[in-house]
Amino acid sequence: MTRRKSPQSKFSKLYLVLGLANVVLLAAVATIALGVPLRGSPIAAGLGALLYVNAATAFGMLISAFLGSQLAAIFGTTLLTVLPAISFSGLIDPVNSLTGLGAFIGRIYPTSHFLILCQGVFNKGLALVDLLPPLLPLLIAGPVLQALAVLALPRQER
Repeated sequence: MTRRKSPQSKFSKLYLVLGLANVVLLAAVATIALGVPLRGSPIAAGLGALLYVNAATAFGMLISAFLGSQLAAIFGTTLLTVLPAISFSGLIDPVNSLTGLGAFIGRIYPTSHFLILCQGVFNKGLALVDLLPPLLPLLIAGPVLQALAVLALPRQER
């Protein structure tokens, strides 16, 4: 008996492709239009982007498991990703300067690690081996968030 793929599986692959297309487009704008050189490892940049988009998609699936409609899921995911990304990821203030709950969120939030990776690739010219510390949390975040999303689904939808 063959197992049927769920519609969520098809959509998550679509979101991964769209997310990676966005990364490629933004990198092209940065390098071509704005003249920001890609000094570091393009392999590290691509791998980091893939892992980050996977984690972001898994986070969206986790939020969707708790909300009843697609519109609510989109709004909820936007709200729960943009605000922490701005406040706790190191975009405005370094994560090391945060305290309490903000510091905890900044250390586990995938965007923090992706920003470190992007700084290493674009600003510092780091190689893949130098970027393993921010890649490891991104590698862990995707499967953990996907597992949480599956566990959060009601039993009949699993």
